Amino acid sequence: MRIVQSTALAMLCGAGALTAQTTDSVRLTLMPGSELTFTGTSTLHGFTCQTKDIQAFIYVVSSYTTMNLPIVEHPILGVRIVIPVKSLACGGELEGNMRKALKADKYPTITYVLSTYHGLADSTSANHFVASMVGMLTIAGTTDSITMNVDTDRDTSGTVTAQGGHSIQMTDFHIKPPTFMLMLHTGNTIKVRFTLKATARAVQAARDALAPSTALVTRQSRQPGTQP
Repeated sequence: MRIVQSTALAMLCGAGALTAQTTDSVRLTLMPGSELTFTGTSTLHGFTCQTKDIQAFIYVVSSYTTMNLPIVEHPILGVRIVIPVKSLACGGELEGNMRKALKADKYPTITYVLSTYHGLADSTSANHFVASMVGMLTIAGTTDSITMNVDTDRDTSGTVTAQGGHSIQMTDFHIKPPTFMLMLHTGNTIKVRFTLKATARAVQAARDALAPSTALVTRQSRQPGTQP
């Protein structure tokens, strides 16, 4: 049963996500105040794109909202983040050109899946957790590995705020930096920043996913001719 539950949770988090180390887990639910922005440069001025439309599958050990964080080596069990490309608001002509550059019609989402991480012991306390995270970022149909530090704080109510960022080169994802106003070109580097605010809820979906998996395992384990 423990193996089946771990497998179900890993499937929910997405291919490549961390496999659950325990069956006792919760999913963090995003709250208002969660947002992602990226900034860049152009031949005239800088620009900013922003979205609050974030779908998050973040699974942690069930005691995450109250535990002394340094006592558990891996409190985060799996992360998958999905951003609809067309939710990015850049303003003006750049917005449409950015969506075209990101191939929004063919690849409507940007996704990030956590592969592995380790906590930075010198930066971790009872309510503060900093981790170096390695994950797979997919933009415009191209996937690349990125490493970034994520800084997490937990308040007395159990609400978690995670912040981090990373600079990426658009050409690494086979994206041609867009233009606007006919002659203005954007730079290749964009700086991504995010803030995720979340509370915990039981992962009922993971438990529901166990039913068909458990039944399959049970059927396969029966001997021919035995009664159900």
